[in-house]
Amino acid sequence: MTSKDTLPKIVCMCGRDIGYQIAEFLLSQAEEVRFVVNEHDRIGEWYRTPRELDIIEIAEDEIAQYHPDLIVVAFYDRILPESIFSIPPLGSWNLHLGDTERYRGAYPNIQALRNGDAAYAVTLHRIDAGIDSGDLLARDCFPISPVMTCKELYYIMIEQGMKLFLECYKDLLSGKALRKTRTQNDTEAVTRYRKDLSHEVHPPAEFINSVRALTFPPFPPPYFMVGDRRFIVVEDKPEK
Repeated sequence: MTSKDTLPKIVCMCGRDIGYQIAEFLLSQAEEVRFVVNEHDRIGEWYRTPRELDIIEIAEDEIAQYHPDLIVVAFYDRILPESIFSIPPLGSWNLHLGDTERYRGAYPNIQALRNGDAAYAVTLHRIDAGIDSGDLLARDCFPISPVMTCKELYYIMIEQGMKLFLECYKDLLSGKALRKTRTQNDTEAVTRYRKDLSHEVHPPAEFINSVRALTFPPFPPPYFMVGDRRFIVVEDKPEK
């Protein structure tokens, strides 16, 4: 813990739109902050990146010598080793843009739409040695419509995720968050990896939900197979 007269030192490991928003907020708070950003994030892509802000970047191997009090992770491409997540006395926390008690790992929004879920959740949990399995601090659930595409859900989950982070920020900073967590229910949790994502559509039962889930530029469009022929599904927007 830091003294009352000392600003906590924060490391934010972030990327994409949610990383941009968290970085922008932390900079506005005049905290002592360093950023480790996704190495694949590029300015000018379809999403905003923290690199568009005036931030101080450090590498993963520089975190220990910075001695952070708190680590915040959001849309970061790598799994943190214990040598990093165990450093800060206020804990290391991951803002997972999905329900960690159902969808862990990559692309929880795609999985939810493929399953035809009527509701979605974003969660904030403490990082442990597992994948999105650490003690849960907060969860925000909201309805999704049966015609919503994954791109539409993406922007909503960014908005709800940022809202959840702001609600929990003071507890993270004060250390109260460490006392407010609960153990996650692992009964329905499924972990997906990036390599598991397939854009093949299996009609008819999963067809509509799969198309909704995979119509997500700039990713490749969904497709289905007829024999050895591949058919790509694209959205046709009617003229007004």
